[in-house]
Amino acid sequence: PMQLDRFLNWLGNTSQRRAILLGVVVCVLASGFVVRSMADEKPVKGNKSASTEKTPAKKPVSTESPKADSEPISPKRETEAVAFAQQHHPQLAELLTRLKASHPEQYSKALRELDKTRSRLEKVREIDVDRYGILLREWQLDSRVRLLAARITMSTSEELETELRQVLTERHDARLQLLTYDREKSKTRLQKMDEQIAEHVQSRETNIDREFDRIKKTAETRKKPVTKPASKRTGDKDK
Repeated sequence: PMQLDRFLNWLGNTSQRRAILLGVVVCVLASGFVVRSMADEKPVKGNKSASTEKTPAKKPVSTESPKADSEPISPKRETEAVAFAQQHHPQLAELLTRLKASHPEQYSKALRELDKTRSRLEKVREIDVDRYGILLREWQLDSRVRLLAARITMSTSEELETELRQVLTERHDARLQLLTYDREKSKTRLQKMDEQIAEHVQSRETNIDREFDRIKKTAETRKKPVTKPASKRTGDKDK
């Protein structure tokens, strides 16, 4: 991976250009995971995986209001988002630090996107730690691809192209790993369903008879008249 100083030099000497490009790159790095449907907690379904490299993934429908996109996140969530970047994407964390000091608005925007990524990944980790690890790796590689693509747009070289091809290969393998993992999980679920189906077929008459007898017994119990205690006769009261 390239050094941060080299990257900042590549952005150019004009402060305005540096600020704009820095903001764009940070947002791209932070939101790369958010726009991918694979970030969903549910495993990939169907046969759609083969075209992930060729067709852009659709953005999930946002349930947040426009106002929420402009409001700053809480200090606690900011701390968690920055710590997440420091642990899993040090270069992004350094870029955020520089952006916060020079352009707070760009920083806030990038931070919100990073917070969304972190939140989604955390939800996945609560459900499936192994899947979380694969998705985290994919996010890291996706960020590197986007950053290298931005660099090549400005100025290409054999070194950059070699690095880009290597990272693309790693990202492709990460996506393949995710699909393979989801397939195995699906096999396990299907196996359990097959066992349940077999059990239902085998015990069909027994289960029906048991349920029938239970309902009939309940109905008969409700039909029985309630026996009232016999009242004492008037003559008995005087004795």
